[in-house]
Amino acid sequence: MTTSSGGPAGGESSAAAEAGPEAKPGLWPFVAYFLRLGAVGFGGPVALVGYMQRDLVERRRWIDDGEYKLGLALAQIMPGPLAAQLAIAIGYFAHGVLGATLVGIAFVLPSFLMVLAVSAAYVAYGGLWWMQAAFYGVSAAVIAIIAIAAYKLARKVNGRDPLLWGIFALLFVVTAVAQAELAEFFLLAGLVVLVVKAPPRWLRTRLPFLGVAPAAAALPVLAVVAAVEARTGVLWEILLFFTKAGAFVFGSGLAIVPFLQQGVVEQFGWLT
Repeated sequence: MTTSSGGPAGGESSAAAEAGPEAKPGLWPFVAYFLRLGAVGFGGPVALVGYMQRDLVERRRWIDDGEYKLGLALAQIMPGPLAAQLAIAIGYFAHGVLGATLVGIAFVLPSFLMVLAVSAAYVAYGGLWWMQAAFYGVSAAVIAIIAIAAYKLARKVNGRDPLLWGIFALLFVVTAVAQAELAEFFLLAGLVVLVVKAPPRWLRTRLPFLGVAPAAAALPVLAVVAAVEARTGVLWEILLFFTKAGAFVFGSGLAIVPFLQQGVVEQFGWLT
């Protein structure tokens, strides 16, 4: 969606990438980039983080790959909007607290104004069938953008790590079978990788095999949580559901929107 300055092509591109980022530009080029991305960046959080990686790391080389991965990791482990949090992290890496603040405002402001305007028009003029029809057409193109961005993001984040790919595959199957996003799995997956990859010293001393434990030994732990979902009493359903929705909004809008829809509409029937 965003345009970028020309860079080395062909065999020179890999050498340029290995050479690291160019000198970081001033604050306002970052603000201008994220203002434009917030205005024209369709496709949801997965596509948006893909645009940032393409534009800021591969093409413009304003940040290096390590900073991007660190920002993405921080955004993924915290509840909230993935793309906005990554933008804020990039702004902070480049220009500190002021950069994070201005980049965050610039990124969110266009969509805020658009939603405000569309909502006001919807309330004033009714169903806006023509707008719904237009959005259906846009969504067809957005699906392709999301698919490509998700593929690139999965390869970039998981790399050749069999444990990460195993968790990816297991959660894919569980989500497809359950037709719901189980919030506990986000935290549990992080704990599994923590125990396997970087166990506490006392645990590593007592269980030395953890440092080299095969991925297959850790994955079955994730399957235990699925059985707990169906055993909750009726009196606890509302409390537990909204506690999970508020405290464990991991995975950004792509995860929380179907999570809420599945719960409040299909599972509990609180809304139509």
